[in-house]
Amino acid sequence: MRLGLVVNWNKTRALTFVPKLVNWLLREGIEPVTVDEPPQRVVGLRPVSQAVLKSAKLILALGGDGTLLRAARIIGRAEKPIMGVNLGGLGFLTEFSISEARAGIKDFFRGDYCEEKRMLLSARLGPRVGYAMNDCALNMGESGRVVEISVYYKERFVNRFVGDGVVVATPTGSTAYSLAAGGPVVFPTMSAFILTPLCPHALAARPVVLPADEPLVLVLSGKSRVATISLDGQTRWLIKPGQNLTINRADFSVRLIVPRGECYFEILRNKLKWSGSQR
Repeated sequence: MRLGLVVNWNKTRALTFVPKLVNWLLREGIEPVTVDEPPQRVVGLRPVSQAVLKSAKLILALGGDGTLLRAARIIGRAEKPIMGVNLGGLGFLTEFSISEARAGIKDFFRGDYCEEKRMLLSARLGPRVGYAMNDCALNMGESGRVVEISVYYKERFVNRFVGDGVVVATPTGSTAYSLAAGGPVVFPTMSAFILTPLCPHALAARPVVLPADEPLVLVLSGKSRVATISLDGQTRWLIKPGQNLTINRADFSVRLIVPRGECYFEILRNKLKWSGSQR
């Protein structure tokens, strides 16, 4: 049995927890492999290529939400299940704690686990294609000048937004950048685009939720300067005035292993401090 590790070695807990986890995995007869060379030698942890990592039965993302997003990008179409273990702060996607990690791994290899499928975005700019589990943002570039973006859905004009930009989020990413910009919370297993304007120069500009079964096209107007496209905050492209950014639902999903009995609304209450009366 092979288990792949994607680790954020910048987390202090990674340097103490991962070596102990590797020793435990070896005693359980599980081969741990990783795509990154550890900053210090971890006995029994073998660095491998991404192709070998994709042969693992399970991928463990050890860090924060950014680590899980990176793991999802590495695995891509291989669609191997990913389990997130939180080594940092909020950990909205990395739902397993350090104390729950070993039991979660055991349950997985026994076939006793819960899995959710999450949609991804496929973004195309000319010949470039990239993927995002949380969001694709089109922001003002280095000039710091506002941008003008025309949005089309099903080849029909939606609206023209002037401001800092636009973010297109998945339901999984609805609690990230989009939420900070005033977007709605959307249940993470749904299939939808959340279109949220960023600091729009219009009081009536509001977010909108659209079915993810048709392409969404963002056009940077000729009045704008060169702008920036960001995929999950980890991949960046430059977009020139007149270029089109086409966003579709990706033709593959992320298989996310989640703790049994975990309630999404409980996560909202505990981690995002969602409050209200229960009378």
